[in-house]
Amino acid sequence: MIDPNNPSLGSVAANASKGQLNNLAVGQISLARNGLATYLLVVGTVGKELFNFNTTESRWMTELNGLRPIDNSAFYNGATTAFGLPIRQANILIASVDQTSSVTATEKSAYKGLANTFKGLAYLYQLNVQYKNGVRLNVLDPFKPSKAASLEESLKGIAAFLDEGATQLDAAGAAFPFVMPSGFAAFNTPASFKRFNRAVALRVAIYQQDWAKAEALLPQTYFNESGDLNAGPQHTFSPSSPDFANPLLNTTSSRIVAVQRIMEDIEPGDRRLGKVTVVTPSLTYTSGVTYSTRFLSNIYTTGTTPVAILRNEELVLIAAETAAQRGRTADAVRLVNVIRTAAGLPNYSGATTRDALINAILKERLYSLWYEGHRWVDMRRYGKLAEIVLPVAGMRVLEQLERPVQEVNWDNANP
Repeated sequence: MIDPNNPSLGSVAANASKGQLNNLAVGQISLARNGLATYLLVVGTVGKELFNFNTTESRWMTELNGLRPIDNSAFYNGATTAFGLPIRQANILIASVDQTSSVTATEKSAYKGLANTFKGLAYLYQLNVQYKNGVRLNVLDPFKPSKAASLEESLKGIAAFLDEGATQLDAAGAAFPFVMPSGFAAFNTPASFKRFNRAVALRVAIYQQDWAKAEALLPQTYFNESGDLNAGPQHTFSPSSPDFANPLLNTTSSRIVAVQRIMEDIEPGDRRLGKVTVVTPSLTYTSGVTYSTRFLSNIYTTGTTPVAILRNEELVLIAAETAAQRGRTADAVRLVNVIRTAAGLPNYSGATTRDALINAILKERLYSLWYEGHRWVDMRRYGKLAEIVLPVAGMRVLEQLERPVQEVNWDNANP
């Protein structure tokens, strides 16, 4: 039997059956979840929006907060390396599709569109933690990978993977030849899944500061300013084998907390405070550093709680940011107010210069997208890392993680 998460290359390299390709597709979606917990905790910690009070591993609080040197062989490098698996899976799936006659040309486009979408997303996660270190855009032959590209070329390459996937989805017919998981119920056809692909491409565009492209991409996504802000694809989980439970749950040895200052500064009446439970007495961490907070995450409460990949709320905020950057002040304010109204807050009444609006949008993104992997990236792309409040004296905000030791060793052995 083919393990969709770890397929035998020989079994799918030539004339793979439709069933085998479907297993590869299921594995593609499953593998997209594997690095998620480490990624979200790393970017949240470095961006000082949350901490992991981990009783068995103090480096979550020390090394990632600049109190000790970063170790490029430590567990937290999984925020980069874990996403190599979905990239590899995508390359296997695409190669298998190219070497089979078991499915139609239309079905081949469907498999490839799925693979390139998740490939682009995985690369984007890698780049977010590696930043100026860049990523290896060509690993088709894992024994002859390309050198890491620059930040700009990495973003351009990721956009190209996503654009290729979008073109393939356009040629994929009305239905996928495989079954999508329940978290993709609204994105389970090539046309609807393409909206997700375009949403990921939209993230890339704003990272590139290509506001004209962002404006063109928005209507191709599931952006809906009057719609459900939680709409969007989700990763689903099950504690029953062979699946696994949601890995972001609080446990007795790992409690995910909000940085105290962030939640104390939230506006009175803001419903987004509901993402945490206010506890008494405060939770205190004392291994390597001492820090206390009253705010314990309650977003993920059961082993089956899904994890959003990219919600409409993010798209509304991107639309606001794009409008502000394009000089459409009234649109930017209106879209900010969509978010504030949903949060139970009065309309925005601040200044309407571009810089003031961007600062307002960054504030809304902090609370709307808390624990979704954005604060560090947002402040960095606007050159505002120095504005992040340091919860403990001596902490600092890293610009990026070190290149993983495996990457360094490979380049040293293969100059």
